[in-house]
Amino acid sequence: MSNNQILYAEVKALLAQAFAIDVEQLSSDTRLVDDLYADSMELLDLVLALNEHYKIEIGPDDLLTMRTVDGVVAVIERLTAVSCP
Repeated sequence: MSNNQILYAEVKALLAQAFAIDVEQLSSDTRLVDDLYADSMELLDLVLALNEHYKIEIGPDDLLTMRTVDGVVAVIERLTAVSCP
């Protein structure tokens, strides 16, 4: 399994837990607000969980690109690449 596949699996597991759904319901183009009906508090909880899990700092500009599962993965990939020496 590649690093990208591992990251997708981890993100899908975190999203499934955050939104109390089955991980199989998530695809790369699942939209957080439109498909999962995430509200602002749920998005904040998700950001906090991602920050803690990956030891990153997701900022307001990053949140704007986190509209889909793909978007979440892209932000985490970018931020973890920046934080690695």
